[in-house]
Amino acid sequence: MSREFKKLLRNRLTLPITPFYRRYPYSGGLAIDSADARGCVDIQLGFFCNRIPKSANSTIVTSLAQMRFNNNIPSKQAKKLFMTPSLLYANEVEEFEQLFRFAFVRNPFTRTLSAYLDKIERRAIRQNKNTTFKKFLFELDAGKLHSNAHWAPQSDLFLIPAEQFDFIGRVESLQTDLSKVKKRLLNTHDVEPVKSFLGNATNATSKLALYYDDEATQLVRKLYRKDFELFDYSQDLPA
Repeated sequence: MSREFKKLLRNRLTLPITPFYRRYPYSGGLAIDSADARGCVDIQLGFFCNRIPKSANSTIVTSLAQMRFNNNIPSKQAKKLFMTPSLLYANEVEEFEQLFRFAFVRNPFTRTLSAYLDKIERRAIRQNKNTTFKKFLFELDAGKLHSNAHWAPQSDLFLIPAEQFDFIGRVESLQTDLSKVKKRLLNTHDVEPVKSFLGNATNATSKLALYYDDEATQLVRKLYRKDFELFDYSQDLPA
């Protein structure tokens, strides 16, 4: 069966029975097709990248596309150039553990605000609607936490167990950590500085004090408790 035909057959019912998800059943809480779309596999370059929205996703995928195709490719197009895990054949799943498996994560305080500014506030401004960050957090707490990958917990987007990743980088040290990935994939000690692709940048880091009060801080600590613990982020709001 060709990969193109497999793409046509993919849906929420068929994905769990593909070779990859039989080996690595997904239980993160998102719709499985949404989770699968965040997996980025390239056998030739030898990597699996678990893309995390609002965690320098555009910069990372454009960097991977530049390494793989030796060309500057826009983020939206770059995301479509790599296989997702559901497209792997059984023999490729057997080889999966030999790939360099990595992901990048971000401080939950900053990532959650960035998701709100990008996906909620911008739309509300265009539609002349009233919204607040705290209202958004209350809605997440009421059952919408996994309604969209942009604000779902990062740990729930992982398609393999966290301990099976070879490297988990941080947005807060993106230049250093992405350079480590590039050196590993290109098998060289000399790589060009990482070029930041802003995409839907929100400058959330500089706006934390404008949106967070004690109640909002407590809500994010509660909603993203696993991310704080798993990725060892401080539960104090960044200064």
